[in-house]
Amino acid sequence: MDAFTAFEAEAETPERGTKEYKSRPGALIWFFRKSRDLWKNKYQELKVSFKLLKNRVADLTKSREFWKEKAKQAQGQVAALETQIVSLQAEVVALTSEKKTSRASAG
Repeated sequence: MDAFTAFEAEAETPERGTKEYKSRPGALIWFFRKSRDLWKNKYQELKVSFKLLKNRVADLTKSREFWKEKAKQAQGQVAALETQIVSLQAEVVALTSEKKTSRASAG
């Protein structure tokens, strides 16, 4: 029986979410419209800001990938040039040792 009386008490209360306002309807309409327009503008600005930031992140990511690839290519060139330097230094050593041996045998 207690459950039934609780159900009856809820049925007698006005529907949830509805309020009786004491202000005149014209003032309420103005207030609610102003409130709606403010939050709409706020979220439209946030949406634009979000899109700008999202595009910036995409641009920076693309740029970073480009420079990372460019750096890898430069490292490959550096490695190739270093091996070329080592081989040229070995040639110089070989040529100088040849000259020394040819001078020693000639003199």
